[in-house]
Amino acid sequence: MSKAENVIAAQPRSEFGDNASRRLRKSGFIPAVIYSRGKESLHVMLKTEAWQVASAKGANLYTIALEGKEIPAIVKEVQFNHLKNYVYHVDFQAVDMTAEIHANVALHAFGDCYGANHGGVLEQEVHELPVSCRPDALPDMIKVDVTNLKVGEALTVAQLVLPEGVKVRGLDADEIVFHVVLPTQDAAASEEGSAEPEAINEKKAEARAAEKAKK
Repeated sequence: MSKAENVIAAQPRSEFGDNASRRLRKSGFIPAVIYSRGKESLHVMLKTEAWQVASAKGANLYTIALEGKEIPAIVKEVQFNHLKNYVYHVDFQAVDMTAEIHANVALHAFGDCYGANHGGVLEQEVHELPVSCRPDALPDMIKVDVTNLKVGEALTVAQLVLPEGVKVRGLDADEIVFHVVLPTQDAAASEEGSAEPEAINEKKAEARAAEKAKK
């Protein structure tokens, strides 16, 4: 669960624009903004290494240490350059620890799925769950036990076991999160073709021989 110990240090920045941001990144920093409702946004910079360490924990709630102040905030957006593989900007949203917030939390399956071991395929339909809760109750992720899920069965939003104080928002209770389905005919045919090519060719040869014998 996200706690305030996920601290990341920040420094104020006064230069803006593409050129200034490029200089920051070359010097080992990532430009960032801390948005706050009813207050002026704070333009800051984070050490690239510090952000990499902090974000690797997979936390949703951070404490931004800035000039002697501690600002609780959730990540609003991470802008990523996929071609060159680096983060070039981070947006935070400051939160009131006493007020309810809205956030998306990642869902992860765990357990040895029965249906997947008996000819089925486990499919995930919802990857991020929109929730509302107080910041100190915000989980970093929600794990869903799929051990007993059989072929043709599904787990819905209503069946999710949520941490105390966390509520789902914006999704119907009967919306499917995980289900186990049979492989499609195309997949089955592909598997058959790759698994038993010799047997299939043998059957074709037998059929051709039978046709010739009739003539």
